[in-house]
Formats: sequence, C-alpha cells, structure tokens
Amino acid sequence: MLICIDAGHYLGTPGKRCLKSIDPLETREWTLNGRVADKVQALLKNYICTTMRVDDVTGGREITLYERVAAANRAKAELYLSIHHNAGIGGGSGGGIVVYVCPGADQTSRQVQQAIYQHTVAKTGLQGNRSNPTPEGDLYVLRETAMPAVLGEFGFMDSTTDTPIILTEAYAQGIAEGIVEALVERYQLREVETVTYEQWKAFMTRYQQEQAQLAPSAWAEMGLAQAKARGITDGTRPQSKATRQEVALMINAAIK
Repeated sequence: MLICIDAGHYLGTPGKRCLKSIDPLETREWTLNGRVADKVQALLKNYICTTMRVDDVTGGREITLYERVAAANRAKAELYLSIHHNAGIGGGSGGGIVVYVCPGADQTSRQVQQAIYQHTVAKTGLQGNRSNPTPEGDLYVLRETAMPAVLGEFGFMDSTTDTPIILTEAYAQGIAEGIVEALVERYQLREVETVTYEQWKAFMTRYQQEQAQLAPSAWAEMGLAQAKARGITDGTRPQSKATRQEVALMINAAIK
C-alpha cells in the first residue's frame, strides 16, 4: 500500500511556532512536524508498504495544500496522514493529542483516527484535557483527498504542560512509533523479512547442490560429450556455475 505523509506547513509559515515564554527558541511547527514525519517514514521501511512525502522535506519551500492533495490523489495513495502540532492554550496548561477526520468521513478514516489516537497516547502519555480528542474538522487535506485521511495535532505549542514534552526527541520518537503501530494494526502490515549473511550462505549452498544434480540441457549434450572426450571437462555438474580456476583449467586443456 502507498501511505502519503504530510508534515504540515513549512519553516516560513507565519505564526506557526512555540510560545516564546515557554520555548525561548520559538521552535517552528514544521520542525516538529518534519521530525515526526521523518521518523514515521524510517520506521515504515521495516514493513511491506511504500511511503511518499508531499511537503518539502527540507521545510524551506512552501507547498500549497492544493499541491499536496493533488500529488496524493495522482499517486492513488491509500492513506493520507497529515502531521501537525496544535496551539490555542495561550500559555496555560492542558492540551494533549487531537486527531481529526472530516465530517462524513469513511469508516477506514475513523478507524485509523481512533487507532492513531490510542497508540500515540499510550506511547507518550500525552492525553490532555480535550473533551473530544477525536473530532471532525472541515480541513482541506481531509476534505479534498480521494483516500482515507487523518490529521493529527500532536500536542500544543503554547501549553506549559505540552511544550516542554513535545520539544524532546523521545516524544517525537514515541509519536512516530504510536502512528506506525496504529497503521500496522489497522492495515495488518507485514514486516520486511531480512536475511543474515549466514542464512544467505546456507541458501546459496543448497542452490549450488540442486544445480549440481541437474542433467545437461538437450541442446548442450553433444558439445559436452565432445569436450569430455577431448579431456577439456570431466562432464560432471553440467549446469553448475564454474569458478575462475575451473575455467582456466578447461581453457588450458583445450589449448593443449
């Protein structure tokens, strides 16, 4: 399946940053969004699926919502995942994770919404105090996408409770792991099978043994018999691969 990942905004989006009184560096929202998106994409490489980013992965260039949605629709993605961080506490406490779907969303979107909320809260503990943390929202990237779509607001950038937490690397990793766990659960994604060097050697040995048992192909029988009669080859293992030393000996025998 193809999963479209959208790190919301870009570095130059006006006003989208952490509150200065809590974060003197005023970390930009895209920095937080992009960090989570990178981690989600990296984790999904361990599963049989494909990902694409519709934001500028450097954060330096603005890509409109229209362009992002159009790219996902053209690619026929099976899920649109938009990653954001929230604001609206105004320097107070409280906040938490909120995951949106559009009004009238399909069942798959709602299932992914619930799974992402549950797994990210379980991973980070950032439940917050929202009366409805899985609401509907008439948001462009949810409304105009041709596939199931969710938008996560993963903590408030102006909350004395949330901000110190969402700035940490550990929190971003937890959010990414929670998102991926939710997608694995909902779409039953299978892990990519890895083969160790020792396993590869065992497979190659077995393959070589199987090849050595094969009879010569019909088109090669006469030539093989002639080469054997002239002492160029002993005729064994006709369909095995020859080593450089074996080839050298056969050439030498043919010259003589």
